[in-house]
Amino acid sequence: MDLPSYAIGQAVFIRTDQADYEEEMVPFRTLDELVRLCTTLQAGRMLERVIIFSLVNGEPHAVTLGFLSATKGQRPDQAHPMIEE
Repeated sequence: MDLPSYAIGQAVFIRTDQADYEEEMVPFRTLDELVRLCTTLQAGRMLERVIIFSLVNGEPHAVTLGFLSATKGQRPDQAHPMIEE
């Protein structure tokens, strides 16, 4: 399989080691690179979204996958049951 000579997308990380939560964009050229970026622990960075680019009939398009995350709170398996009033 030939590797594309251009980025097919980018992973956008938030820098958590800085006060202003600066964005850091990391391009990827293959699905393998995307998987490696998303599954490797990134010290001082938190994955915010993934953007995938494509050309459809000569027109550029992009799909953005966003992620919700928090640095504080309860883990889902430790959540309290809902209290009905």
